[in-house]
Amino acid sequence: MKGRLILDSRKVKQKLQRMALQIHERNHDQRIILVGIQGGGFQLTDMLATYLEEFSGKSHATQAISINKLNPLEIVPQTDLSAETLKGAVVILIDDVQNSGRTMMYAIRHFLQFEVQSIQTCVLVDRGHNQFPVHSDFVGLSLSTTLQNHVSVEFSANEAEVYLG
Repeated sequence: MKGRLILDSRKVKQKLQRMALQIHERNHDQRIILVGIQGGGFQLTDMLATYLEEFSGKSHATQAISINKLNPLEIVPQTDLSAETLKGAVVILIDDVQNSGRTMMYAIRHFLQFEVQSIQTCVLVDRGHNQFPVHSDFVGLSLSTTLQNHVSVEFSANEAEVYLG
């Protein structure tokens, strides 16, 4: 579903590069694991990892977390990350659009059972309709919308565009 283009692929690239630089500056001496919420979040994770590698000079582990966005209690969120891999790591949890914070909250909840150093959140578009106490640490674009609006991120190859419908 497309609508009015609000971020073209060039602007999305700029936003991701800036967020990667911010992640690097904040965590330059830490072991970082980039975890994308399955779907748009994981696609952004791969793109973000590329830019982060350019700034840091090293590669970072990437992983998807599967979660049922409509009913997050139905299936327990899952990753292939072991407790040993997560121990002492900085987990950067990534999603494409944050609406209410619900999906991010349930994903964060999954990582609280491990001895991670910290959990930081990263979203390309934050709509600001938070109903849960989740603040995004790294935001590409804060966008004021109505609850009736729909923000979608469309992916093609290694590019993305953001639409408001």
